[in-house]
Amino acid sequence: MITVLIIHNEPALRLAARRVLESAGFAVHDAPDTVSAFPVVPQLIVADAASGNAIARRYPTARILELGERGSLQLPFTTSQLLAAVRLTLARGATREPRRRSASRPPPPA
Repeated sequence: MITVLIIHNEPALRLAARRVLESAGFAVHDAPDTVSAFPVVPQLIVADAASGNAIARRYPTARILELGERGSLQLPFTTSQLLAAVRLTLARGATREPRRRSASRPPPPA
Protein backbone atom coordinates (compact mmCIF):
# COMPACT_ATOMS: atom_id res chain seq x y z
CA MET A 1 0.00 0.00 0.00
CA ILE A 2 1.30 3.43 -0.92
CA THR A 3 1.59 5.92 1.94
CA VAL A 4 0.60 9.52 1.24
CA LEU A 5 1.26 12.49 3.51
CA ILE A 6 -0.89 15.60 2.97
CA ILE A 7 0.68 18.80 4.33
CA HIS A 8 -1.52 21.86 4.04
CA ASN A 9 -2.68 24.58 6.43
CA GLU A 10 -6.34 24.29 5.37
CA PRO A 11 -8.14 21.57 7.40
CA ALA A 12 -11.02 21.23 4.90
CA LEU A 13 -8.62 20.63 2.03
CA ARG A 14 -6.69 18.01 4.03
CA LEU A 15 -9.91 16.22 4.99
CA ALA A 16 -11.32 16.21 1.45
CA ALA A 17 -8.06 15.00 -0.10
CA ARG A 18 -7.68 12.38 2.62
CA ARG A 19 -11.15 10.97 1.95
CA VAL A 20 -10.56 10.81 -1.80
CA LEU A 21 -7.17 9.12 -1.47
CA GLU A 22 -8.29 6.66 1.21
CA SER A 23 -11.26 5.64 -0.93
CA ALA A 24 -8.77 4.97 -3.75
CA GLY A 25 -6.80 2.60 -1.51
CA PHE A 26 -3.96 4.79 -0.26
CA ALA A 27 -2.77 4.90 3.37
CA VAL A 28 -3.07 8.61 4.22
CA HIS A 29 -1.69 10.82 6.98
CA ASP A 30 -2.10 14.58 7.18
CA ALA A 31 -0.57 17.55 8.99
CA PRO A 32 -0.96 21.34 8.91
CA ASP A 33 2.78 21.95 8.35
CA THR A 34 6.14 20.20 8.02
CA VAL A 35 6.92 20.64 11.72
CA SER A 36 3.74 18.79 12.74
CA ALA A 37 4.09 16.10 10.07
CA PHE A 38 3.90 12.54 11.26
CA PRO A 39 7.13 10.57 11.54
CA VAL A 40 6.09 8.42 8.58
CA VAL A 41 8.11 7.68 5.48
CA PRO A 42 5.64 8.50 2.71
CA GLN A 43 6.07 7.55 -0.91
CA LEU A 44 4.08 10.63 -1.92
CA ILE A 45 3.53 14.04 -0.34
CA VAL A 46 0.69 16.34 -1.39
CA ALA A 47 1.48 19.88 -0.25
CA ASP A 48 1.31 23.58 -1.00
CA ALA A 49 3.97 24.55 -3.55
CA ALA A 50 5.37 27.15 -1.15
CA SER A 51 6.46 24.35 1.21
CA GLY A 52 8.30 22.42 -1.50
CA ASN A 53 11.89 23.09 -0.43
CA ALA A 54 11.32 22.27 3.25
CA ILE A 55 9.49 19.10 2.30
CA ALA A 56 12.14 17.99 -0.20
CA ARG A 57 14.82 18.39 2.49
CA ARG A 58 12.83 16.56 5.17
CA TYR A 59 11.60 13.72 2.91
CA PRO A 60 14.31 13.34 0.23
CA THR A 61 12.99 10.03 -1.15
CA ALA A 62 9.33 11.01 -1.44
CA ARG A 63 7.64 12.13 -4.61
CA ILE A 64 5.99 15.52 -4.19
CA LEU A 65 2.72 16.72 -5.72
CA GLU A 66 2.62 20.49 -5.31
CA LEU A 67 -0.69 22.35 -5.02
CA GLY A 68 -1.49 25.93 -5.95
CA GLU A 69 -0.53 28.47 -8.59
CA ARG A 70 3.09 27.33 -8.84
CA GLY A 71 2.28 23.65 -8.36
CA SER A 72 1.26 20.90 -10.73
CA LEU A 73 -2.31 20.74 -9.36
CA GLN A 74 -4.27 23.99 -9.28
CA LEU A 75 -6.76 24.81 -6.52
CA PRO A 76 -9.64 24.15 -6.48
CA PHE A 77 -9.45 20.65 -7.94
CA THR A 78 -11.92 17.85 -8.54
CA THR A 79 -11.70 14.30 -7.24
CA SER A 80 -10.69 13.02 -10.67
CA GLN A 81 -8.04 15.74 -11.06
CA LEU A 82 -6.51 14.85 -7.68
CA LEU A 83 -6.40 11.14 -8.45
CA ALA A 84 -4.97 11.73 -11.94
CA ALA A 85 -2.26 14.04 -10.54
CA VAL A 86 -1.39 11.53 -7.79
CA ARG A 87 -1.12 8.67 -10.29
CA LEU A 88 0.98 10.78 -12.67
CA THR A 89 3.34 11.87 -9.88
CA LEU A 90 3.77 8.28 -8.71
CA ALA A 91 4.32 7.05 -12.28
CA ARG A 92 7.08 9.59 -12.90
CA GLY A 93 9.14 7.96 -10.18
CA ALA A 94 11.31 11.01 -9.62
CA THR A 95 11.77 12.87 -6.37
CA ARG A 96 11.97 16.65 -6.20
CA GLU A 97 15.32 18.27 -5.53
CA PRO A 98 15.26 21.37 -3.30
CA ARG A 99 15.52 24.53 -5.41
CA ARG A 100 18.94 26.09 -5.21
CA ARG A 101 19.76 29.77 -5.44
CA SER A 102 21.21 30.80 -8.78
CA ALA A 103 24.86 31.84 -8.78
CA SER A 104 23.97 35.27 -10.18
CA ARG A 105 21.74 36.05 -7.22
CA PRO A 106 23.49 37.11 -3.99
CA PRO A 107 22.34 35.48 -0.74
CA PRO A 108 20.02 37.53 1.49
CA PRO A 109 21.68 39.67 4.17
CA ALA A 110 22.13 37.98 7.54
